[in-house]
Amino acid sequence: MIEFACSCAMKKHKAPIEGWEISSGAINKIPEILKDYHKIYVVADENTYAAAGEKVVEVLKACGKHLRTLVLDGEVVLPNCETLGKIILNANDTAAKPNIFSYSPLPDFILAVGSGTVNDSCRLASYRLNLPYGVVATAPSMDGYASAGTPFLFNGSKATVQATTPRYIIADLDVLKDAPYEMMLAGIGDMFGKYTGMLDWELARDYVGEYFCDKIGQDVIAAANKCLENGYKLEARDKDCIKAIMEGFLVTGLGMAYTGNSRPASGAEHIVAHAWELHDVEHGRLPHLHGLEVCEATRLIAIMYKMLYKETKDAHLKALIEKYLPYFDAVEEFCIRMQVPPTVTDRQVVVDGIHRALIMRDRYTILFYLRDQGKFEEYAEKAADQLLALYQ
Repeated sequence: MIEFACSCAMKKHKAPIEGWEISSGAINKIPEILKDYHKIYVVADENTYAAAGEKVVEVLKACGKHLRTLVLDGEVVLPNCETLGKIILNANDTAAKPNIFSYSPLPDFILAVGSGTVNDSCRLASYRLNLPYGVVATAPSMDGYASAGTPFLFNGSKATVQATTPRYIIADLDVLKDAPYEMMLAGIGDMFGKYTGMLDWELARDYVGEYFCDKIGQDVIAAANKCLENGYKLEARDKDCIKAIMEGFLVTGLGMAYTGNSRPASGAEHIVAHAWELHDVEHGRLPHLHGLEVCEATRLIAIMYKMLYKETKDAHLKALIEKYLPYFDAVEEFCIRMQVPPTVTDRQVVVDGIHRALIMRDRYTILFYLRDQGKFEEYAEKAADQLLALYQ
């Protein structure tokens, strides 16, 4: 348990995370890290099992801590009821002899091997089964390793579902350096969303009285800056660079755990990204990597804020936005220099995503502000045009 006093309205922050290991050879340290657990259930997909899962199982078997392994078949790209069901069903041997006088024996720890979908699904299984879990990262592809919520597809929509936070995060740099480059870019893209997300949070504090923590806000911006700086070195697959990026992810995840919600990590950009992802799912297409969707949505929301900065007569709002303009410019420069690929290039899909985001989640963002000012429609149309002009 991490706990510390704070000057914000919460007075104290705490998170159930017991520890983390970000180093070369971190997988070999799992027996010591998980010394208090003895029946460990390993969950991976085919790709993550090849990348790290096989080694994890080998290490656990050698020290007598391995209980069971589930390798999700096929390409597991969406956290949904089917994936969750497989994880829960296979928590015990499905071929075991039945005993009608007892409940199914369960592991004492779930160890996810993977990044987005595997981790999110195990997080929710952990919450539902009341079991602690941890994660072995396989790619620096997103900042949600330490999150307490799972973006989940159910009932025909996508929503963040309450889950649990990992007890331990294990990131082996020897594994992470070999992750697909596009996944690395996605991780940086996910972090870019902190700039618009944090401005949205400050906007909510000042205009609707929402709680805000200055320390967490400063820590998250510093983490985003660290990722931005190191992002230029990604192509070299430098371990020190990847370690710095993972540490940045950790700060953001802890911010979510400390506040009990995703405010420190996401604002309008994440909601728009979710809307675009849902559009693909509804049309029978696999969504793009979440971090790349967030990156594009961040550029879109930054455009809206820049428009508002030029037009507003509200001196306080102008000063608030002005603090973030250098970050927005830095993101745009990175995307151009590193040739970050766009995910949505259809104008109507861009506009529809903005409209859908307004009603997807009751979270005050620039979209709510524009709606209240009677400028939502105008900004949605103009921002979409400006975004797509960047790709020409």
